[in-house]
Amino acid sequence: MKSVTNKPITRIINTHTHNDHTGSNEYFGASIENIVQENTKANMAKMDEFKGEKAQFLPKKTYKDMLKVGAGKDEIDLYYFGRAHTNGDAFVVFPALRTMHVGDTFAWKALPYVDAGNGGSVIEGPKTLGKAIATVKNVDTIINGHIPTSTWNDLKEYQQFLAEFAAFAEREMKAGKTAAQAADEYKLDPKYKGYVVSVNPAFGGARTNLDMAYNELKK
Repeated sequence: MKSVTNKPITRIINTHTHNDHTGSNEYFGASIENIVQENTKANMAKMDEFKGEKAQFLPKKTYKDMLKVGAGKDEIDLYYFGRAHTNGDAFVVFPALRTMHVGDTFAWKALPYVDAGNGGSVIEGPKTLGKAIATVKNVDTIINGHIPTSTWNDLKEYQQFLAEFAAFAEREMKAGKTAAQAADEYKLDPKYKGYVVSVNPAFGGARTNLDMAYNELKK
């Protein structure tokens, strides 16, 4: 940050609950303004990093669906569109920069890591991204969770990729295939250039996502 500005940091916005996105909050002190979607605060409160004396570092400001902070070139628009990576994913728009941070709803060009324990959803994820694409305007640059920046068209392509995977899961389940059988049959469509099935077996992959999708579709 000091390579960008010598001004003090006055606000933190956490896109979701995971400790690789919230784990350094306490180093900024308890007095700094911290904003999260309301479900994310509830998820953070369950983490060891924010229990006991460290509860003072929990965010004090939350929003439900939309919140505007700042004004003019400093305006930031915060949105919530539904379940995806977790149940509290923030979409952070910087209108003056025509840029949106999407956290881990689009972490990489691969099947997602969905945290069902914190309310994430394989089936709802593409719908959530679809709502973001339909609602947010005048954005060119996407800040992703774990890869260099991408474009608005990349986000649209990724939403389509996730929607096709969810539809595949539903078809396979209706055909009587087990999640394991479906995972063996799943193949990346060649039109998704630069994509992989999984960046790390511990974070997603066909079988993990299909197990979750099947569990959701059974309800």
